[in-house]
Amino acid sequence: MHWSEKLARQIIEKNPNKEEYVCAAGISPSGSVHIGNFRDIITSYYVVKSLQKLGKKAKLLFSWDNFDRLRKVPSNVQEVVSGYEKYIGMPYTKVPNPFNDEFDSYASHFQHEFETSLKELGVSADVKYQSTKYQSGEYTNQIIHSLKNRKKIYDILMSFKTQEASNDEREGYFPISVYCENCLKDNTKVISFNEETNEVTYKCLDCGEEKTVNVKEYRLIKLVWKVDWPMRWAYEGVDFEPGGIDHAASGGSYEVSSVIAKEIFGIEPPVFQGYGWLGIQGLGAMHSSSGMNLKPATILSIYEPEIIRWLFSKYEPKDAFNFCFDETIIRHYSEFDKLVTSYLNGSIDEFNKDVLDLAFISVPSKVKTPFGILSSVAPICNFNKEIIKTSLNKANVEYDEDSLIRLDKVEFWLKNYMPSKIFKVLDNKNEEYYNNLTSEEKAKVKTLCEFLKTEDVANVQQFMYDLINDPNLTKKENLKNQMHYFKIFYNLLFGADDGPRLYLFFMASKKEDYISLLEF
Repeated sequence: MHWSEKLARQIIEKNPNKEEYVCAAGISPSGSVHIGNFRDIITSYYVVKSLQKLGKKAKLLFSWDNFDRLRKVPSNVQEVVSGYEKYIGMPYTKVPNPFNDEFDSYASHFQHEFETSLKELGVSADVKYQSTKYQSGEYTNQIIHSLKNRKKIYDILMSFKTQEASNDEREGYFPISVYCENCLKDNTKVISFNEETNEVTYKCLDCGEEKTVNVKEYRLIKLVWKVDWPMRWAYEGVDFEPGGIDHAASGGSYEVSSVIAKEIFGIEPPVFQGYGWLGIQGLGAMHSSSGMNLKPATILSIYEPEIIRWLFSKYEPKDAFNFCFDETIIRHYSEFDKLVTSYLNGSIDEFNKDVLDLAFISVPSKVKTPFGILSSVAPICNFNKEIIKTSLNKANVEYDEDSLIRLDKVEFWLKNYMPSKIFKVLDNKNEEYYNNLTSEEKAKVKTLCEFLKTEDVANVQQFMYDLINDPNLTKKENLKNQMHYFKIFYNLLFGADDGPRLYLFFMASKKEDYISLLEF
């Protein structure tokens, strides 16, 4: 059973008669949303799909936490504009857009960036904007309720801490952040709350503003995170929400918020699933607020949407995995293609069928040209699609228009991340290398050259293996021989120990481009 169906069954068991189940996700637009944050929404998305598969009505609720404060200025913002530190402490929707585009705020720019990728990834949701929710007064009663229960909330929070509670601290605790009306920053101290009039008095520690405001009218008040989260569970009727491993830890946000949900808002907390962090091969973890991250649009430049969806479907949420910008990406594409082949011919096992059913945006009619073959042929053909088609046809490799998208990703990957794999034939013979070969090695080079001059190159792959392999040797010994001789051929053609698939190279290239390099 797929992990999302297990969660779906757990949700149904907890509340079997609910008319519509709500699976939630939320992200703060602190900068470019990275691919790790995408796990939050795709986890809930897959649970929704599994609930629907089980015959239940369900929806994905995605919240932009855009009423949160700007905590730090990401590096990609610092690169385009200076002085943005002055906005730290303001809500994202009040921070000006640092980029020269049509969006009216910092939040809007980064929200649009991520939402564009969501469309390409085939993920749709009921989108809520927390800035709108708070500033419209929709949560006013919940804020007042939390303020009236502030001491009880304090006691719950302190029950998860090791230090002793302080009566003075308890008296002065308020579960809200107040943005100053004058400077819009949250570096404020709440002085008092009048339960009769619902008035809050605050003092801004930045600009010195001191003011008494009515919670029912003042629209710059926000609940603190561990109260805001359970409040929204109650308000939206949330049945499931995932969270990062920090939230899932003992004494973390989910555990604390669960107690607040029960004791303050009178609800059972939703089913929760912690998820592991993602990495990029060789780069490690990512963080939105630092600007040092890889956003979904970057991953989409080399990974097809269905393969991204497949990786998130394949791995259980708690499992970490890497997106690969090195040659491991070929393995990802190859594994996906093999599963698609099994899916289409009906030989796939039940688990992987479930994985692909969730991964597909639409079910393909056939498997695309392998990424590995395209990455070998494309550079040889200077990424010219028509020449690539002709070369692949000569090599009896199926190629169609559906593979053009994949070819674009191959080109972007090679040019931006693996330029060392764009092999160029030598301008002149590699005389020095050739002169150091043994007489037997030289003889095999000569035999290959004569074949290429006179025979049909369509048969060159089999010819090379017949030339290199010795029937008296074991498979392992012949494999070692193959590696040895291919290294020789690569050095004579490209001046390197490796290169593209040789049979494809010979088919894609003009004879005059390589015969002269092998003829001594």
